[in-house]
Amino acid sequence: MSVAEKKPAGAAKDRVLSRRGITVTGGFAVAAVLLVLVPSFTDSFYTFVATRMLLLGLFATAYNTVFGFGGMSSLGHAAFFGIGGYTVGIAVTRWDWPPLVVLAAAVVLGAAVAAVFGVMCLRVRGIYLLLLTLALAQAIAGLAFYQTEWTGGDNGIPNIPRDGLPSSVREGDGYYMLTLVVVAVCVALLWMYQRSPLGMSVVGVRESEARMSATGYRTGRLRVVAFTVSGAFSAVAGVLEVYLQGSVSTANMSWLISADVLVFAILGGARHFLGPFLGAVLVTGLEVWVSTYTDRWTTVLGIVYIATALFLADGVLGRAGWAVRTTKSWWEKKSSPGGAAPPGAAADPAGVPAEVRA
Repeated sequence: MSVAEKKPAGAAKDRVLSRRGITVTGGFAVAAVLLVLVPSFTDSFYTFVATRMLLLGLFATAYNTVFGFGGMSSLGHAAFFGIGGYTVGIAVTRWDWPPLVVLAAAVVLGAAVAAVFGVMCLRVRGIYLLLLTLALAQAIAGLAFYQTEWTGGDNGIPNIPRDGLPSSVREGDGYYMLTLVVVAVCVALLWMYQRSPLGMSVVGVRESEARMSATGYRTGRLRVVAFTVSGAFSAVAGVLEVYLQGSVSTANMSWLISADVLVFAILGGARHFLGPFLGAVLVTGLEVWVSTYTDRWTTVLGIVYIATALFLADGVLGRAGWAVRTTKSWWEKKSSPGGAAPPGAAADPAGVPAEVRA
């Protein structure tokens, strides 16, 4: 193929990428504006719900670092979420630490415990990894339950104040904006990690651990790194949750929370970066909406989960991408009757494109 024949195809590809980049940037800009305006057109209850959607979306995105991109199923992430919460409860009520110090301590503790989880899970895969992470998380929850002097046991730690926060972000709308900023920064950092060589190496381990090991990568270390990053940001979500609710208990470490975040990832699309975030928003919104009409809202959620497993194996974003690709293919066929070659691909009288003949 000559250089002259390559240029049109390359230019067309650049135009497509440019249009895609503009579309994505525009979509994020519109989403950012809408999120900032949420307190302006909702009451205090729905602002509270939106705040929970944001922090649970961060939790689900952090979880997907291990699950969707790392290929490691876990039922132990409630431990990191709860560690973040207990860090707030103990540090604020006992030592009156400022919020930034509390956040830093939660990140360090969450990352450290997650790294221990990663090391202990190196030799197991599949269902055994699921069970081992569940057992480890339950062990930490049991420790919190019996350390009543520090954690309050089954009663937890109530009445956790927001006095350390600036006065402008202590209440409803202000705390929503604070959560929005923290979540935006954390999601951006997770995106940078996921697109970095380190994050892509973890994806390589998911695809073929044997090949990555054969090329010199220390796959065990990469798995531990994935757990560490995930645990750190999960703890941040736990901090935001406890500041929002004003209390923390062993319920913050329940295995049901780990199961919920697993469902968020599957429903939204675990192979897409923002899929779990979307799943958290959808499930939380559906829970609030259905519960206003019936006490049997858990049954409705169960039906949704079953339908997801049967018909949305690739999640909402995965199915949406499939629909877009199908529609685009149909439109291209419709606009090119007779199977004409795309622009820039000249064909000879026998119908063979110039690129093939070259």
